[in-house]
Parts: sequence; structure tokens; C-alpha cells
Amino acid sequence: MPIRAARLDQMPDSELLGMRFCDLPLHLKGSVIEERANVVFHELGARGIRFRPTLWIAEEWYNPDGVVGFAVPFYLLHPRLIRLERKMMLEAEGASLDEAMSILRHETGHAIDEAFQLSATREYRQVFGSPQRAYPKDYVADPDSRDFVQHLNAWYAQSHPVEDFAETFAVWLRSERSWKRTYRDWPAFEKLCAVDAWMRARRGVEPEIKPKRIPSELKDSTRTLAQHYDEKREFYAVEAADEFDGALQRIFKENGEDRRNRRRMSASSLLASHRTRLRRRTAKPLGVPAYVVDQVLRQLVHRARILKLRQTRPKAETVAKISRLVSRATIAILHNRPRLPL
Repeated sequence: MPIRAARLDQMPDSELLGMRFCDLPLHLKGSVIEERANVVFHELGARGIRFRPTLWIAEEWYNPDGVVGFAVPFYLLHPRLIRLERKMMLEAEGASLDEAMSILRHETGHAIDEAFQLSATREYRQVFGSPQRAYPKDYVADPDSRDFVQHLNAWYAQSHPVEDFAETFAVWLRSERSWKRTYRDWPAFEKLCAVDAWMRARRGVEPEIKPKRIPSELKDSTRTLAQHYDEKREFYAVEAADEFDGALQRIFKENGEDRRNRRRMSASSLLASHRTRLRRRTAKPLGVPAYVVDQVLRQLVHRARILKLRQTRPKAETVAKISRLVSRATIAILHNRPRLPL
């Protein structure tokens, strides 16, 4: 039977993981994420857009085709669930104010696109490209490109025309003064001006497709949190491999018989001691789940231990080289693993 929200705080992880989604006290009304969404929807109203996207609760953020709205992840509905998400996945996407507002504006861009059927227009295709283009399994982003706005991590606007629009809309919605100042010398400025013209033309206009209420899809779900996290962690798991042994050996040295070498810190210990810092340094700029980076680090620690590697260079130099290796390894691991569109 459903439990009271207050009881979640007293639950140990083992008991909470055994809970079914349908038994969790998940209420969108009055929640922090609803309040933050309302701020974004107020921004829409201030721009003369006369509708609000619909929200519902799901396991993850997502925006399905044909729906003027988007799902918000269940863990954002209670601080205890946020803590569990961070423990299981090392981060809780959308928990901070800035990250939540960025994602909400992006998702609202998808809802606007659907409501006014913008992607079906010739102007949209001329500015952003064909929305029918297949989503790539991977994309090579150019960090220095000024053809795209920079909003979500990993230069997400470069992944697909539909994401390019959503990212451009998010930047446009946040602040007119800001985008006109920041992007005035960028080619992306033309995209922002196009979105500005399209939205001005739709002030006070009823959308072609209106939002409709969608109930929480978790209300009747008998899946447990343990099942959810088992699947989520498996999806982002990294299989042990020795493909980076050569790079590790170039950074470190084998133990050998040299007594001075044997007295040096083991590579596995150095990696383990810097694991949190390396994870943070890699996940945020790349825009990848922290859990993936952590699995890469675990793999490198394991291989360094098997190879009996030792630190022989100055620590700062070694950590810098390892940081670059972790980034390369993470990108390589994710090369054939698609990122779900936000």
C-alpha cells in the first residue's frame, strides 16, 4: 500500500529499493520540480505564448513524439529519492536549480516545436536541417564551433536538428538581452533570430496541437526501484577490457625488480585516491553520466593492479595524463551506446 512521504526519510536503502513505483508517494503538484517548471512556463507567458506544456512523472526525462509536454524523473519528487539516485548513479540529473532550469527550457522547446508543428515547415528545415534525419549512435562535436548555441553539456545542439532547435529555443527563452549580447558575432545568432521571429509571429496564437493531461505512468507500475536501478546501471556498465593497457603503461611503469620502483605508490592506489576528482572533471564537461566515468575508472584501477604499475612521474603530471586517458576511454566506451534524446 502507498506510504506517507515523511516515511521515506526513515527508510534504509535496502527497504527503499524494494519499494514498487506504484507504492511511492509521488505527487507532482506542489513539488519543487513543478515550481521550477512553472517559472519556465511563466517565461513563455511573458513572451506571449498562450499555452503550457503538460507534465507527468516517469522513470527518466523524455519527450515523446506527438505529445505537447514531457516527463520528469520520479526522484525529483522527494529529497530522499534524490539522495538514492545520487548513491546509485553518482548524480541526480536536474536536482540543482541551474541544471533543472536548463533541462526544463530544453524540453519546453520540444513541446513548442510539437504544439506549432514548426519542424514541418520549410523555414525550420532551412535553418536547422531535416527533422527526419536519423538520430546518430554517436556524434563528433566541435567544441569551438559557433554555428550552434551552447546550453546543455556535450555540445548537445550538434547532435541532431531537433536538438539544435530545442537548445536554441532554450537560450532564446532564458533572456533576450543575454543571447543578443553573447551570440551577436556567432553564426548561431541567425538561428536565434529565426526562433525570435517565429515566436513573435505566434504571440497569442492557439497552437495546432494542444496539451492534454497525461497521468503518471508510474502510478500502476509494479516495478521496484531495485529493478529500475539494476537496468539503469547495466545499461551504463563498462565491460572489463585491456584495450587501454598500452596507454596505462606509457603513463606508469611496471614494478620490476628496482627497489626504488617498489617503494613508489602503486598506480591503482593513485587512481583510486583521485577517483572522485577525475570523475567530476570528466563527467561534467563531456555531459556523460557520472556512473559511466566511474565504471571506466574502476576498469583502469583493475588493469593497473593486474599490470603491477607504479607511479614514476611527478604526481601532478601523472594525474593530468590520467585525466586525458579517462576522457578518451569514456568517449570510446560510449561510441556505440546511443544517448536518449532529451
